[in-house]
Amino acid sequence: MSDILSYDELEQKLRQATIPVTAAELHGFLTGLICGGASEQKWPIFMNEFTNNGEAYPTALLKEVSALYHDIQHSLEDIDSFNFQLFLPENGDLFNEIDALSEWTSHFLLGLGLVQAKMDKETGEIGEALDDLQNIAVLAYEEDDDPEELAESLEQVAEYVRTLVAVLYAHYRPYQATQKTVLH
Repeated sequence: MSDILSYDELEQKLRQATIPVTAAELHGFLTGLICGGASEQKWPIFMNEFTNNGEAYPTALLKEVSALYHDIQHSLEDIDSFNFQLFLPENGDLFNEIDALSEWTSHFLLGLGLVQAKMDKETGEIGEALDDLQNIAVLAYEEDDDPEELAESLEQVAEYVRTLVAVLYAHYRPYQATQKTVLH
């Protein structure tokens, strides 16, 4: 896990490479691809197409993003530990953090939708989860809202999104969510 870039490091590298997404957007997108079941061969193609206008990532950055992708994948596969975390800034700017959660969620839905093209037909618990995520993707706040209430709401909504990601992963990837690796 120590070879994974921090949020700020990834943000800086994306800007240096002139890739037009934030670290939160990229993490959400990759998580959506994983939850939807994108193959090992397809996820980089989707990533280039939808996060960098069809252009390949620089080799060094691709290596780091690939490590992030596999870290996300491993944390989702270990459903019992529930170690998956959203990749959001923690810079003390509450409004920036709220915007990042909204952007993360929007890009998660984009990644998921690319792989699960019929997700708009989902009903029941899964349909509700997707509807909730769509609402979170367009979160709004007023600049004069109480910061303490906003911070508490942000924490609750982020935890809810994290839970919904686990639910959707288990729904779209039931084998991977329950598979245990046995080391001999």
